[in-house]
Amino acid sequence: MKKFDIPLIAAAIILSGLIPAAATNHDVSSARPNVVLIIGDDVGYGDLSCYGYDNLVPTPNLDRLAAEGVRFTDAYVTSPVCGPTRYALLSGAYSQRFGVQWNTDCWSKLPGLEETLDNHRVPPTQKLLHETLTDAGYATGLVGHWGLPCYPQTTHDETKSIVHYMAHYWPDETGHYLGVNEPIAISPRKRVIWGPEREGDEYFTDRLGRQSVEFIEKHAGEPFYLNLAFTAPHSPMQAKKVHQDAVKHLPSEALRLYGAMLISMDENVGKVLDALDKNGLAENTIVIFFSDNGPSPAFNEDWPEEWSRDVVLGTAGPLRDTKGTFYEGGIKIPYIIRWPAGLEKGQVYEKTISSLDIYPTVCNAANASVSETTRLDGVDLMPYLTGKKTDTPNKTLFWWGGSKGGAVKDGKWKLWIGPGGGGERKLFNLEEDLGETTDLCKIHPEIVASLEVKFSDFCAQMPPPLNPKK
Repeated sequence: MKKFDIPLIAAAIILSGLIPAAATNHDVSSARPNVVLIIGDDVGYGDLSCYGYDNLVPTPNLDRLAAEGVRFTDAYVTSPVCGPTRYALLSGAYSQRFGVQWNTDCWSKLPGLEETLDNHRVPPTQKLLHETLTDAGYATGLVGHWGLPCYPQTTHDETKSIVHYMAHYWPDETGHYLGVNEPIAISPRKRVIWGPEREGDEYFTDRLGRQSVEFIEKHAGEPFYLNLAFTAPHSPMQAKKVHQDAVKHLPSEALRLYGAMLISMDENVGKVLDALDKNGLAENTIVIFFSDNGPSPAFNEDWPEEWSRDVVLGTAGPLRDTKGTFYEGGIKIPYIIRWPAGLEKGQVYEKTISSLDIYPTVCNAANASVSETTRLDGVDLMPYLTGKKTDTPNKTLFWWGGSKGGAVKDGKWKLWIGPGGGGERKLFNLEEDLGETTDLCKIHPEIVASLEVKFSDFCAQMPPPLNPKK
């Protein structure tokens, strides 16, 4: 055995039988759908105009996606920060099963293990979503934010403009985008820019949209899976001058930059939808959009002195708090699925779902066989969205950031667990108190006790974090 073999430890836990792997066995069409997975970076629950809350800027293309598909109002990611969310989404299992509790667990050096594409912190027994689709004959592509092991290498058939954490939106004088396709992941939280600074410079969000369209056109004659992972509207605050008039109503320069970045993301979603239409692919392509976590507190590196630091970049709408917290504003996100061939358009689905559900939903629709060793913690949503099942897809969900705290949601009840794990508790009735304003711990101690047991049982299954010093 290797000196340090976290992947094998994690695999043992996954295969221990504590919770069996999800099955993939419902009827599917023989015409396999294409899949386009679009991820926004730090898009808040209230940011999209189709959700009807703060409506910072128009988002007509995402509104179109919702009108032609299903918009979810009670959708969650598995973490309030990007790294663990992406691990869980693409592996299909809670990231804690691999020792990934927080962002620092995603890139910390593992003693005794030189990670390769065949041997890294996700065990080889756990196939990632695109690997399962590759086995099923899909052409697979990744454009943009990765954040998983072996950056900037991946096992997709094609990769373009790979980012580990964040990147500049405007290129330097050599044409290079800081943070893109670099051998060592860095955090370029630098200059505030309304660009372009040089005529002809391509905005990075436009670059991702263009490369995604190119992938679609190249593979229009075969089943394909595309992960378009925007870095927008995550910092650094760099936007296009052409959008300044559209955001002049916003109350601060930071929020105006953010709004312009959100407009650019929406425009490039539109380019992808138009490419599907142009190539006759829209009817049988599953398009999924969601955000990796809630809106971010301000990143203020290199901000002018007069700018307020008490700013949220985006909005969580009616929800409490932001990215980095286990309140609803950190983990409840906008989430849309469109599949004209398989789903009735214009649905608003109000029951609880998770980003963990994407893997089994996509694979079942694609008739892609999931290996017996691949642990899936989510459920196939299609029977729920077509009315074959009427119960709640996910009655109980868990969040755990180790020393950062966590939460458990069981039906309408949510137990918030403060930093350190052994201290503060708050109980909320989300049906009556979506904004988490009233702690009910003293009124319902029996519910607190029940949720404590569920949370403890969940945590007991997990290995230690990969970076215990975080």
